[in-house]
Amino acid sequence: MDGLTFTAPLLAERSPLAERALIGIVAPATNITVQPEMEALRPAGVCNQHARIANPNSKIAGNTDTLAARQLMLDGLDAAIDSLLPCGPDHLALGVMVENFAGGGAAGEALVAGIRARTGKGVSDWSSSMLAALAALGGHKRVAIITPFMPVGDAAARQFFEDAGHQVTDVIGLKAPSPCDIGRISVERQIETLRALDASAPEVIVQAGTNLAFAQLAVEAERWLGKPVIAANTVIYWHALRSLGIRDALPAAGRIGAVG
Repeated sequence: MDGLTFTAPLLAERSPLAERALIGIVAPATNITVQPEMEALRPAGVCNQHARIANPNSKIAGNTDTLAARQLMLDGLDAAIDSLLPCGPDHLALGVMVENFAGGGAAGEALVAGIRARTGKGVSDWSSSMLAALAALGGHKRVAIITPFMPVGDAAARQFFEDAGHQVTDVIGLKAPSPCDIGRISVERQIETLRALDASAPEVIVQAGTNLAFAQLAVEAERWLGKPVIAANTVIYWHALRSLGIRDALPAAGRIGAVG
């Protein structure tokens, strides 16, 4: 306006895209599922920033190959996290199943605790998020698990829940032949697996393996199975939001999305 001047401040307190929170998300380079599934849950005012663990799309023919892939993931995790820190995330979300490459129980907990201590950030990982969700949904104890893994990965998932005091009614691994192929497992195969798991009479079905494209199917399956079905990426992102004090309902998250 003529005769008037207005000087805006150069810097705002927060990015206009992240007025409520900036979440740093880590996933393997071969993972094609974490980013779109978590982005689909993002509330207004929350910004997601992604980093990748440098892992090759190596062939997985059995447990030996799985163990080799685990070590590559472990070796690359810190570097991926460090690449996120300069943008100033408020919280970190690990889009990997720590138990599948570091071991369950104390080993996995120590890894996550080390990340918290080193970065000074809150961390949402698959294990703590799953246990928080089970408690929030009523403390269900009978759990069935769908994984995309070879038997050694299935055993890690089973051990985690049993160590936490849950009864595992069944575990079905889909034995994807490479890390990237996990993201290509068909919906039809997953539906078949869910029905087989339900035959073991679990109170809740959970997913391990963040590259398995499962979030949308989990919401639909809750309707036709009549019980909670908890997707890996959904529960990690839900936990990150709740850890930041963001209580928005998340309709795309199914039952857990209604829990604040």
